[in-house]
Amino acid sequence: MTQDELLEQYIEYLIKWNKYINLVQYETLNNAYERHIADCMQINKFLTKDDYIIDVGSGAGLPGAILSILGYKNITLCEKSYKKCIFLYEIKSKLKLDYTVFDGDIFEYRVPEHKLKNAVLVSRAFGSLEKLLTVMECLSVSRGTFHKGKTYKNEIEEAKQIYQFDYSISPSATAPDSVILNVSEVRRK
Repeated sequence: MTQDELLEQYIEYLIKWNKYINLVQYETLNNAYERHIADCMQINKFLTKDDYIIDVGSGAGLPGAILSILGYKNITLCEKSYKKCIFLYEIKSKLKLDYTVFDGDIFEYRVPEHKLKNAVLVSRAFGSLEKLLTVMECLSVSRGTFHKGKTYKNEIEEAKQIYQFDYSISPSATAPDSVILNVSEVRRK
């Protein structure tokens, strides 16, 4: 299958499964490509094919499964919801995608030592920046690329109360009030 065919198949599975498991907000399915696929694809420019991608709070595989469709090979989708993990295993099998699923609490995950150097945490809807930085600290991951909404400035200020970190902000290509936040050099104050 081509990349476009895989993305179409993914959307079909997302719509089908969303009737039974709350994977995404129902009203976003009317424009699933723009709202979910294009939104995930925009972080492609911040990653390299050598990166070990850890998608925390993967849910419906957003962005991890989409990155797998784009050709990334070293991906772990972390999700603690058993039902959502079943969906992740299903689309991995049906679409023949190349990723690993960690079905448990992210704070219990251990990054393989040989992958730490190239590890990058990605997230689309896991939690506050402070929580994401705590995950980065726990996993010893030095880089993060996060989708953030209109409260991103407040999240940065709140996170600065506990952590020092370098960051860059790029406007979202799909949502006017949102950004892609790239974080590195995280250290607790």
